[in-house]
Amino acid sequence: MSGGGASMPPEAPHQAEEEEGWLLSFADLVVNMMALFLVLYSLSDPDPGKFETAAASITQAFTTKELPPPPPTPFQQLVQQMNQQLVDAGIEVEGADAQVNRRGTTFEFKTGEMFATGGANILPAAEPLLDRVAQNLLFLGIQNYRIDIEGHTDDAPINTPQFPSNWELSSARAAAVARFLIGRGIKPDRISVIGYAETKPKVPNRDPAGNPIPENRQENRRVMVRVER
Repeated sequence: MSGGGASMPPEAPHQAEEEEGWLLSFADLVVNMMALFLVLYSLSDPDPGKFETAAASITQAFTTKELPPPPPTPFQQLVQQMNQQLVDAGIEVEGADAQVNRRGTTFEFKTGEMFATGGANILPAAEPLLDRVAQNLLFLGIQNYRIDIEGHTDDAPINTPQFPSNWELSSARAAAVARFLIGRGIKPDRISVIGYAETKPKVPNRDPAGNPIPENRQENRRVMVRVER
């Protein structure tokens, strides 16, 4: 038997590879970081001429590109179709305006074209436009809408057996429009009615000296029909 200590077994090749594998991952990380720093360094001092050229090209691309118009909303379709129907039928309606916003559509009717002075019965000349409003609401399939009908007067007082004040007159005119729309098929539970009398003028009823302004008073006498979701 030979003397001396026992010798250690040689290290397995695959064990050495596992212990040295982290060196390869670390080397990859160092190389990637060096590449990143080089890119950042190159961007830290850009060529002014190239930068301005690129910026101008980007700006031109955004300002000259024509985007297709967005499709009309159901409320825009309501106004467009109603106006086209009136034109096709040869109906001219004075004293009416329609505005479309993100929430819905507002129809404004001048009461001088819709009612007789001091009265709350809808004149025949005003019925075609109200008809189109009701028909298109029913046939365009607008869902979950409500109709707020507002009556407005000027500040000229009224005192008749039927209408002791502008509160009664403005409320009665709004209610008359509501009854008309219900008669054309609009569900009553979608409608609310309010009379504002002279409390919400669009323009001043009087000048600074207190004198009435006839054209402003005419502008303030109106019925607003707000169709909103």
